[in-house]
Formats: sequence, structure tokens, C-alpha cells
Amino acid sequence: MIKIAVVDDDELMCKDIVGLISKFNVCYDFDFRPEYYCSCEEIYNSIINGCNYDLIFLDIEFPGMNGTEFGKILRMKMKNYDTQIIFISAVKDYAMELFKIRPIEFLVKPIAEETLRSCILTYMTHFENSNGFLEYTLENIKHRIRIREVLYLESNRKKTEFHTRSSTFSVYGKAADIIGDNKNKFICISRGVYVNIQHIIEATTKEILLTDNSRLYISRGCQDTVRDRLSEI
Repeated sequence: MIKIAVVDDDELMCKDIVGLISKFNVCYDFDFRPEYYCSCEEIYNSIINGCNYDLIFLDIEFPGMNGTEFGKILRMKMKNYDTQIIFISAVKDYAMELFKIRPIEFLVKPIAEETLRSCILTYMTHFENSNGFLEYTLENIKHRIRIREVLYLESNRKKTEFHTRSSTFSVYGKAADIIGDNKNKFICISRGVYVNIQHIIEATTKEILLTDNSRLYISRGCQDTVRDRLSEI
């Protein structure tokens, strides 16, 4: 089940989007559970009371708390980088303001059915990728860890150090081999250091900031590659 919230002060528009998302359930055999809120305060209160969402369609302009303010609270205060955000607005010029919130899409009103369909399919690709696994062997036992739990990997001779949301541990093997077919989800920022792209919230030419507030140095030889990869996000 994928829980989706639509947040817009136009209740009719909310109902239209919820109706289309329910329609996609039938067309694509998804298990979406959409609902809507008419203010950022409403969804904020719902989340602090234990309600979680996988995806939020979030309008920007509201009386009271606006969409960017709520997005920053979700990311910076609640430290929630798992819930994906798709901003919706009649105004196009928000790109720089939204960077740290890391939305996966920005839709301009009015939203056509085909535009929403394309957006939903893009999200499902992201969902499937972020819910993938890395495999490793520790004490002769094979383990799996969700990619979204991994901040970065660091090779140190014959071992690789996992830096995750909750712990740090070492296993035998090269980071590149452990990553394997998931290379598109990581970026090499210096020799042997591979960062999970979805945990990068800020970048300069020389360093990156991760969701746990770690700052990592980008080697001179990797700076151009890192810049080019991040520009594609």
C-alpha cells in the first residue's frame, strides 16, 4: 500500500486529483490510498499524530503556513527524507527555493490527466529504486539492507565501511562490487567513497551535506563528475 496525500486549499482540485489517482489504481494495478487536506496545518497535525505518507502532492501558496514552509519542516525539523514531495503551483519561479526540500517533481496548474499519469509513473520508478537492497556478507552470513538506509559506503583496503542512518559497520569486499547494478543510485565523490544520491541535500564544488548533517569532501578529480550528476537530479 502506498499512502498519498493531496494538499491544496482548492477542495475541488483535491478531489479531482484523488479521483485520478484512484483511477490509476485500476489502470496499473497499483495500491494507492489517496486522501486530501485543505491546509498545511491539517497535514502537519496529522503527521505529528502518527500518520505517515509515501507521497505528497503539495501546493505552495496558502494562507497561513505555505507549502515551502511545511516542506522545510518535514525535511529539516522532522528529518523526514523518505516521504516524496511533488509541488504544484500556478507560479513557475520557485526552483531555487525548493532545492533543499528535494521534491521529485514540480507541476504547474492546471494539471492535465496525462501530466499526472506521467508523474505517477515516474514516482513508481523512484519508489521501486529506493526500496531496493544491497547485499553483503558478515561473519559468513549473507545480509540485505535497504538502499534508502545507506548514507554512503567507504572502501578501506579489503573492507567496506557502511555508514547508515543508525550505525556504522565494516564488511569484507569492495564498495563498487557491493553496489553492483545499483550504480545509478550512488555517486563517487572521492577514491572509494560512494554516496547515496537520495541523501544529498546540499552541494558545493568541494563538499556535500547529507541528511544526517554529515559533510563529506569531494576530491578534485571527482568534482566535475559530481557536479554533472547532481545537475541531472
